[in-house]
Formats: sequence, C-alpha cells, structure tokens
Amino acid sequence: MKKEICLCPASINWIRKHLLKSARGTFTRMITKGSIKKINGRLKKRKFSRKQLAAQRLFTKRAKAGTLRKRRR
Repeated sequence: MKKEICLCPASINWIRKHLLKSARGTFTRMITKGSIKKINGRLKKRKFSRKQLAAQRLFTKRAKAGTLRKRRR
C-alpha cells in the first residue's frame, strides 16, 4: 500500500509550522526544488582538492617526524 501526502499550500504551511526550526529551511528548499534527491547532493560534506589533501599529508608526516625525533633524545 503506497502512502502519498497532499502538497497543497495549506498542508505545506501546516508542515512548516510543526517542524523544528533547524529543519524548516531544508524542507522549504526541498519543496521549491521539487525533489528530495536533488537537495541531498548539496548537503554532503565539501570535498577537498588534491593539492589540499597532499599538503595535509605532508603536514602530518612532518609533525609525526618531529615528535619521533623528540622521543629519541
């Protein structure tokens, strides 16, 4: 049995009124886009560029090397 909800303006206003404050903006964007799948792609964590990832690896490598040298003394 497939359940469907009515998305007339009155029901949208009722849903908005009863949502938590933090969820209202997301719900509004979902309604304006017309699809939940379209909005989910934007909520993912931002990916770093290759240069940023390489710099981070180099930074951690140098930091580890520095702590190893201190322990040996």
